[in-house]
Amino acid sequence: MSAHIRVTRQGKAGSSERERGFSLSSAPAPLPSYDSLRDGNLRQYFETSSVQRLLQKGGWVDKGGRIVDLDKFKGKLNIIEQEFKYAEKTEFWRLKEEEEMRRAIQMKRERALMEAKRRDRARRIKEENSIRKSLISAVRNQAAHDIAKTSVDLHPEGGYDSVGG
Repeated sequence: MSAHIRVTRQGKAGSSERERGFSLSSAPAPLPSYDSLRDGNLRQYFETSSVQRLLQKGGWVDKGGRIVDLDKFKGKLNIIEQEFKYAEKTEFWRLKEEEEMRRAIQMKRERALMEAKRRDRARRIKEENSIRKSLISAVRNQAAHDIAKTSVDLHPEGGYDSVGG
């Protein structure tokens, strides 16, 4: 006798009723982890030279063919990344300090240049004043000399004209 499976067609109401009766109350179980590099059945494949080159390029195995434990090296990688960040920050502050020093030197040079211009201008003004004073003195002396000469020319005896005398 052959067993016949009787398939009954119930409507949507029947299937939704069956779904409600299905229970998933078991405790959740994590999926088992699988590492293909450690699978003994794939060992021959991973030992071929072309696959070894690919694995070395990807950083999955080292030059000796040993599997690189990425979790083990994550800590080292984090330390290296932190060192790079520290080095970048140090370089940033060094460049900033260097820029500030250049700016300070530039300002100092500009101040020195302005001070030299101010001193030079003051020196020229003093020279012009002394030349002006000497010219004025020379003109006064010349004028006094001319006046004295004119008065001597008018009075050759050196005396005064006397009125009535």
